[in-house]
Amino acid sequence: MNKKERHYGNVKPVSFKSMYEVQLYNVLSDLRLPLMTVIFFTTIYVLTMMIVNGKTDGKSVTDYFFHTIITFTTIGYTEGYTDNMTVNRLVSSVFLMVAFPLVYFYGLAAAVQVVLQGDIKNKFKHWRMYSKMERIHDHYIICGFNETSKEIMRSFIKRQIPFILIDPEESKRQEIIDFGISYYAIAQPQRRDVLLGLFIEDSKGLITTFDDDTLDITVIVTARLIMPDIEKYYIFSTSTTEMDMEKMKLLGANEVIVPAVTTGRRITSYVLHPPSPAMSGFLDLVAYGEKSSVDIVEVTIAATSELAGKTIADSGFKNKTGTNIIATVNSKGDINTLPEWNTMLTEGSSIIVLGTPKQLEKVLAYAQGGKI
Repeated sequence: MNKKERHYGNVKPVSFKSMYEVQLYNVLSDLRLPLMTVIFFTTIYVLTMMIVNGKTDGKSVTDYFFHTIITFTTIGYTEGYTDNMTVNRLVSSVFLMVAFPLVYFYGLAAAVQVVLQGDIKNKFKHWRMYSKMERIHDHYIICGFNETSKEIMRSFIKRQIPFILIDPEESKRQEIIDFGISYYAIAQPQRRDVLLGLFIEDSKGLITTFDDDTLDITVIVTARLIMPDIEKYYIFSTSTTEMDMEKMKLLGANEVIVPAVTTGRRITSYVLHPPSPAMSGFLDLVAYGEKSSVDIVEVTIAATSELAGKTIADSGFKNKTGTNIIATVNSKGDINTLPEWNTMLTEGSSIIVLGTPKQLEKVLAYAQGGKI
C-alpha cells in the first residue's frame, strides 16, 4: 500500500549524515587495495617460514608474525627461528628485498596518502555533527550567514535556543566554523528536500536574512508550503524595501523587518526624545533581548484559563505571577496601554506582560488554563 502523499509532495529529505557516510566509505574503500596487499604478503611470509621450519602450531604463527614485523621494520630485535639458519636468513633476505619496496613501502605510503588527501578527520567531524543534529527539535532554522544572522545567533546562544544555520555559499564554511555554531549546513535553503533535511517539521520557526530579497522570498514560499499553518509556525524575514516586505507577508511571512526603516525610526526617536543612557539600555534589554534577566511577551487567554471572564483585579494576577499586565489586546487587535484594574480579560484576547523568564513561564501556564 502506497503511503499517503503529503500536501507538499512526496519529497525525500536530504540526509546530511548519509552524505558524509558515503564520503567516509569512499575514503575507506581506497584503503582496501594497499591494506589487502600488505596483509596478503605478510600471510605468505608467515606461511613460508612455517613450512621452511616445519612448524604448524599456533605459537609459531605468533612468533613468525612477530618476526615479519621486525623484518620489514628493520628493528632486528630477535629472530623467530633457531634451526636452518642459512635457509631462514636467505628467505628473510629475499622477502625483505622484494616485499619491502614493492609491498610495504607502497602499501603503507598509499594508506597514508589516502588518509591525508581524503581529509578523513574532517569528514568524520561533520558526520558526527550531523548525527547529533538528527536529535534536534523545537529549534529555529536560520537562513543566511551575515551580520544580521550573527546577532540573532549570539542572542540565541545566550538564551540557549537551539538553531540550525544554513547558507548556500561554500566560501563561508570556515567563517561559520570559526563563529562556533553547533549545527550548520552548506546547501540551498529554498529547496524542499533541504528544509526537510533540517527537520523543519520539528522546528518552531524559520528566519531568513539574505541580502537578496528574491532568495528570501523563495525560502518563505518553500517553508510555508511545508508548514502552512501561519498561526502555529512562524517565519521571520528581513527585506531591503517596503514593497518586498508586503510581498513577503502575502506569501506567508509572519513578520518582516526592513533594516533601513527600523534604523531610521530609531534615530528619529532619539531626535524627538533626547536619549537617556538608562532608558536606552532598558529598551535594548526588553526589546532586543540582549540579556535574559527580563523580557516582554504577548499571551493569548484560553477558554480554560481562570483569567477568562474576570477583571485584572479579580484575577489576582499580580499575586499569582509576581508581575503586571502592561497592556491588553482585544480580538480586533486594538491595544489598551496601561489598563485599569477593572479591565475585563476575555477569551481570545491577549495580555502583554513584562517580567523575568520564570515569571513569564507562570503567566503562560496561567493564561493557557494551568494552575499556579
